[in-house]
Amino acid sequence: MKKTLITLAALTALVGCQQKEQQTLAPTTLTDSNNLKLVSWNIEHLADEIGKGCKPRSQADYQALANYAATLNADIIALQEVQSEKALKRVFPESQWQYVVSSRPDNEAYECRGHDGLFSTPQRTAFVIKKGINFTAQADFKALALDNPGLRYGTSISVNNGQLEVLNVHMKSGCFVSNYRKDNKKACTVYQQQGPILEKWVNQRVDSKKAFVVLGDFNHRLVDQNNRYWQELSKEDGERILLSSMQNLQSCHPKYKAPIDHIVTGPIATQWIVEGSQQVDAFGKQGELDYDDMLSDHCPISLTLSVR
Repeated sequence: MKKTLITLAALTALVGCQQKEQQTLAPTTLTDSNNLKLVSWNIEHLADEIGKGCKPRSQADYQALANYAATLNADIIALQEVQSEKALKRVFPESQWQYVVSSRPDNEAYECRGHDGLFSTPQRTAFVIKKGINFTAQADFKALALDNPGLRYGTSISVNNGQLEVLNVHMKSGCFVSNYRKDNKKACTVYQQQGPILEKWVNQRVDSKKAFVVLGDFNHRLVDQNNRYWQELSKEDGERILLSSMQNLQSCHPKYKAPIDHIVTGPIATQWIVEGSQQVDAFGKQGELDYDDMLSDHCPISLTLSVR
C-alpha cells in the first residue's frame, strides 16, 4: 500500500464532510470548558493488597501513586494491569472517581520474575472517570482475548450520551518488530490475530462516522516509520485516517524510548484535539528519568479533546 504522510490540517480537510454532519447535533456539556483530558497509564500490576503481586507495594507506595495521580488533572484515565476496583480505590478516591473494570476472569497465577515466593495478580484494563462526567460502560471487547485466558479484554465506554466512544486496550506483549506479519515467534503470531480484530472495530466506526479514541498499551512501536501494523490500522485507500498522540514524542523509560503506549484518534476525534496537548508525564520529573523515579514501568501519556 502506498505510504502517505499528511498533516493534521490535511486530515481535517479529509474528514471535513464528517464534521459537518457532527455539527448538526445539539451541543451537550461535558465539563465547564467542554475539554476532556484523556490519560493512558499502564500502572504495573496494581494489586488489591499491600505486598502482593509482581510489583509488591507498601502503603507508602500506594500513597505516592495517589498523590501523583491527583496531579494529572485528568477527566478519564484508561489503566492497564489493574486487579480490581478495590485496587483502583487505593489510588483514585471514591469521592472523586467512578470506576469501570474489565470482566476478564482470573487467570492462572505465575511466579513473579525476581520475586521468589510472589505470584501474579490478575491484569485487567480499567477506567476511572471523574465524577460528574456522563458515561456508559459498554460490553467488554472480548474478541481481543482470542478465547485465550492469558490475554486481556478491551474495555469500552461511551461519553456524553454516546458522543464519543473510548476503547482501552492492552495488546499482546513481545512483538516489538517493524513487520509483525513476517515474524513467527509466538507473540507475533498472537498479534497477527489480534491486529485485524482491532482494525475491524476501527473501520466499523470510521465507516459509520462515529467519534472514537483507542488508547492503551499497544505493546507495539506504532509510530516507527516502517511499522506495518500502523500502516494497516491507520490508513484507508492509502490515506491516513488515524492519528497517534505519540507521533512526535518518546517514551519516558530510561532504556526504551520507542513508545508502545498510544492514544489513537479517529477522523472526527482528531479534529477535536487541543493543539499541543499531547504529552508524556514523567512522574512530574524534568529531564532523564532514573528507574527509582518511576512509580510504574510506564509513564502516563495524555491528550485533550475539545468535544463539540
